[in-house]
Amino acid sequence: MAIIREINVKYQFRETNCEQAEKTLTCPDETAKIFDYLKYETKEVFIVANLTNQRAINCIEVVATGCINSVSMRPSEVLRTAVILNMPGIILVHNHPSGDPTPSTSDLNFTNMVIECAKVLNIEVVDHVIIGLNRFTSLRQTHPDLF
Repeated sequence: MAIIREINVKYQFRETNCEQAEKTLTCPDETAKIFDYLKYETKEVFIVANLTNQRAINCIEVVATGCINSVSMRPSEVLRTAVILNMPGIILVHNHPSGDPTPSTSDLNFTNMVIECAKVLNIEVVDHVIIGLNRFTSLRQTHPDLF
């Protein structure tokens, strides 16, 4: 007798008073403001904001939590919820516990991998915002060639 794993996905609607729900993100400043709380985290936290056609937040997902200076995941984990919910765009967000939001080579390489995978799925990676202590970096602004 073999065992097969079965996956059931349940999509529910809940009312919420969350400030992030349905917030339209038109610039990196808005994204940084919403996720500013990450500046207090002592470990790297990687979040994906899944966006509607109007760039309103449909949902957010904490994809991974790492250690003091790194977080590990695959592009498929980053894109999973956007695929399941049929979202046309995402914004990547993570923090640097050091307080310095300067992107590392790993940040740039991983962003590039996610963008390339997302293109195949017709999902737009709108930006990747790195949260530091009192400032942030938008990779779309600092590295537009990635996008």
